[in-house]
Amino acid sequence: MNLPSLPGLLALDAAARHQSFSRAARALHITPSAVSHRIRALEEELGVALFTRHTRRIRLTPEGRALAAATADALAVLHQAIEALRPAPDDGVLTVSCSPSFAVRWLVPRLPRLTQAHPALTLRLDATDRLVDLDAEPVDAAIRFGAGGWPGVRAVKLADEVVFPVCSPLLSRVGPPLEHPGDLRHHTLLHDTALERHPDRVGWPAWLAAAQAKGVDGRAGPRFSHANLALEAALAGQGVALARRTLVTAELSDGRLVRPFALTLPSPLTYWLVTRASGPERPALQAFAGWLARTVTAG
Repeated sequence: MNLPSLPGLLALDAAARHQSFSRAARALHITPSAVSHRIRALEEELGVALFTRHTRRIRLTPEGRALAAATADALAVLHQAIEALRPAPDDGVLTVSCSPSFAVRWLVPRLPRLTQAHPALTLRLDATDRLVDLDAEPVDAAIRFGAGGWPGVRAVKLADEVVFPVCSPLLSRVGPPLEHPGDLRHHTLLHDTALERHPDRVGWPAWLAAAQAKGVDGRAGPRFSHANLALEAALAGQGVALARRTLVTAELSDGRLVRPFALTLPSPLTYWLVTRASGPERPALQAFAGWLARTVTAG
């Protein structure tokens, strides 16, 4: 396919829109004689007249009008395709998906730190247990709890996770003694069901076995759909919860929760920052990822 020269078509488009070689020249940042030369070369190439030329004006011929219309349509399509290739400007708005427990117990209380570190960043938080599809949904990143290895995404571990029992200090003071792991048989065990079917999940039975706690039923006690709910029950003095360290750093620091026993078990399941597997990372996402990694490590 032999197409006419692009400079000639651009000159035709500009002259057709402005109905003047002089105004077309100003739009193209060339001289009027250059516009006239390009259109004359285009006419010779096509073998048809595109304009009738008069002393002070020009007028499109029927052939020129048809080609000018087709050229305008083609340039519009080309412009749209080029604009679609340009990266969208980073407006600093970042949509992040995470579990309700992580949102309530960790991320939301630390948002003032994020704002202080990155005042131009605006976070839109989508708290859900659903595994969002980053390629199909308007979500920039997700914070997932699990073992990693999700296909089709990039996942960066935020920190190694450990689990241990926690309870209200009131429970440890006024309830039955909590001096030895076996004393848990006199207390209510609080369970959360997050990934409870995962083979690597550390639950009460695993912790009790490691603690050699005899006579304690690791399956008994109320079950909660979210870790946050089990921890709220523990804060209210309703029993002892098995907590992930990430979710209770603040409560342990200010004394709202205490650790009745020192035994800590490493958890193969932990928190990950998950982003798209390919494509450029926006500056806002890079800033959030760096802040998140530093803050999780610091507690």
